[in-house]
Amino acid sequence: MATPVATLPEGATQQWTVNGEAINQASSFEFGTTGRQAGSYRIGLKVTAEGYNDASAETTVTLREYQTPSGTLQASPSEIWAGDKATLVANFSSSQCGGMLGQVRFAASEGSITGNQFDSSSVQFDPSNTSEQQKTISIAATVSDEKGTGSARTDIVVKKKVTAKRLPDIVFPVGSDRVNNCGKRVLLEELKGYTSSDASGQVILVGHQSDAESKWPGLDQKRALNAAAVISAGQGICTNFPANQVQVSVAGAAETGVDYQPHFCGTSAGGERPGQAVQESDESAKYRRVEVWFVPSGASLPASVKDYKDAATLSVNSLGCPR
Repeated sequence: MATPVATLPEGATQQWTVNGEAINQASSFEFGTTGRQAGSYRIGLKVTAEGYNDASAETTVTLREYQTPSGTLQASPSEIWAGDKATLVANFSSSQCGGMLGQVRFAASEGSITGNQFDSSSVQFDPSNTSEQQKTISIAATVSDEKGTGSARTDIVVKKKVTAKRLPDIVFPVGSDRVNNCGKRVLLEELKGYTSSDASGQVILVGHQSDAESKWPGLDQKRALNAAAVISAGQGICTNFPANQVQVSVAGAAETGVDYQPHFCGTSAGGERPGQAVQESDESAKYRRVEVWFVPSGASLPASVKDYKDAATLSVNSLGCPR
């Protein structure tokens, strides 16, 4: 609001101008910003009165341009393992003409955010890839003032550790330690793909036997060793994966917390010796198995594997290539 600061003569006429353009002849002038561009404006007043010399005065008003709120966003730490969390810190300043800032809001391209905590637990990785993986997650922070919204962005790198790969279990008939044709498919087809691509990895074989097989002591280890021979004997149909990179463990009839993942070939296996086929309907087969794991270079052994020894130490070479 612009008003003259002097006492004007009775009957005086006032002429207000903006940048030399006549506006009105009111006793005061309210300079509005609507429709005006940012910049400097000269507000002038000319007063005339009978019997007095004309008087003029001028002042300058600067109209500033509105800018959205600006700020920064940081994540601490900016690189985490899958399942870990990071703290988000946003610092925004109010822009000129914008008024009060509201609450900062966060969003992530993947994962979840509660308050200012980013949680990577739900970030998805390729489950078939056992090597280290990583994803760059985009994080955005936005805040609004009375006129608009400003934003800031940052990235968080989420890494998935190298993990052991679980392959299907090899199952056995009651009292048998022979790896049947269906089991050999796991070792010579599925497992071979992993050992060929990572020659310095390790194979873990965990033998089980049921309570009903107590009259065959050591059957759990024999099953695991025969499986080790199939992949390490290096003759006949057997491959030549190093026996000292094959770790053998036994579980007996104990529950190890590792779920049952059988491999059944059905009639497609063909050529099974009499009595060597295991039917899917055999509910007790889950106690007569060998767990098969591949541990890539740099990965840790499964936590369930206890008291293991490498197959070379256990003289697996004496078994030759099992038929």
